[in-house]
Amino acid sequence: MWWKAFLAAFGLLFVAELGDKTQLAILALAGRHSFRTVFLAAAAAFALLNALAVSVGAALYEFLPEAVIKYGVAALFILFGLITLLRRQEDGEEGEEARARNPFLSVFLLVSLMELGDKTQLSLLALTARYSYPFFVWLGGTLALWATSCLGALVGASLARVIPAPWMRRVSGVIFIAFGIASLFWS
Repeated sequence: MWWKAFLAAFGLLFVAELGDKTQLAILALAGRHSFRTVFLAAAAAFALLNALAVSVGAALYEFLPEAVIKYGVAALFILFGLITLLRRQEDGEEGEEARARNPFLSVFLLVSLMELGDKTQLSLLALTARYSYPFFVWLGGTLALWATSCLGALVGASLARVIPAPWMRRVSGVIFIAFGIASLFWS
């Protein structure tokens, strides 16, 4: 039944993504960029990746070896962390959002790379095979990941209002570097 596929995908992916590295990265990014930009970029990345997981599935793993994904994600995390820590704060109301070349693209690419080969993608592959309702598996999984992204972005945006920008930048930078180093050892 289609609704079982939808509920299984929604429930499994919602629980799996809570507190996951991607949700925490979204939280940190929402402290640097607007809630709207971070949420929309993450939502677009999840919609695309979930469609790939459901429709193309295992083909992704044939084209991108796991080691390439692992080291690429680690390098991206460390790079984002270093850029965040080394960026000088400029005065003015526009802040970092205006200085960033394309924050939507940055968030989209980061979330996309982080999720390639992640447990949520593998879960979607397995659920599609089990239920044979790819659209409803995609819909349930995507809505679950949008919900966790929204929670992460809301928390990050709220923290950015009460924690001074230089401290948010430092904490975000350290979080990104820590995730980069951790992803080299645990994946």
